[in-house]
Amino acid sequence: MPSKFIERVRQHKENLGVRVIDVPEWLDDNGEATKIYAQPITLYEMRKWYKGITNDDIGILVDLVIGKAEDVDGKKMFTLEDRQPLLRTAEFSVISRIAGDIMDHNDPDDIEKN
Repeated sequence: MPSKFIERVRQHKENLGVRVIDVPEWLDDNGEATKIYAQPITLYEMRKWYKGITNDDIGILVDLVIGKAEDVDGKKMFTLEDRQPLLRTAEFSVISRIAGDIMDHNDPDDIEKN
């Protein structure tokens, strides 16, 4: 039986909601910044991605973006078939910023308190 505190953990994740990440480097058809929507990342998800790491494999950043990036309707923006094109084409600082924003899914109230 889960502890009485697990509900607090679940509630916190729900309260975080969806993070919206603007990517001005990737313009849409209207010349607007692409918006990536991401749910908070869980330890289970991170563990899954880290299992595939060998040595200093920074490809995990791409894996994280593929796994978490959604459009406004909640549909995945990328598939596993996009991994190699992203690794070979996407500029490192853009991918690392997006991945960092996904991993640093702060509660807006916590940011204001600090």
